[in-house]
Amino acid sequence: MKRMFNEKKRRLPLGLFLSLRIAFKNLLRRPITVQYPQERLTIPPRARWAVEINYAPDGSHRCTACKVCEKECPDDLIELDVDIAEDRSRFINRWHYRRGGCMMCGLCAEICPFDAIKMGHDYELAHVDPDLLEFDLLTNVPAYRRPKKPRPDAAPAAEKEAADA
Repeated sequence: MKRMFNEKKRRLPLGLFLSLRIAFKNLLRRPITVQYPQERLTIPPRARWAVEINYAPDGSHRCTACKVCEKECPDDLIELDVDIAEDRSRFINRWHYRRGGCMMCGLCAEICPFDAIKMGHDYELAHVDPDLLEFDLLTNVPAYRRPKKPRPDAAPAAEKEAADA
């Protein structure tokens, strides 16, 4: 038993030196706190916050009322109230979003096939009144309709009909 104790060598406490190194490194850094109302943080471009409508350069929205974002939202916070006419055109009565329960996952913006919604960069989302956390992004607007591209095989057929006449 005595021999086993003598064979063990005493080691210096390596953990103590590692923690001291971290402490001295942080001691020499500048403060990282922000004086919030006077100073604002710069948000990285890929940061995700609340959902916003992504408008086209001409100022119109791009939502086609396909309801994919409503189906994809894991918290069921997006509700689209859409009317479909006989000619299959869609009219958005209400595009309701409850920001209070949103976990800012970005799945709705990722899945949107028409790039109609995006994740915003406004990080000041706290409100005293809970009614301000629910709002309509679009109300009483017709859904966006993409211009139809002529099919490549349909153009020669139209030219043949014009030549036959």
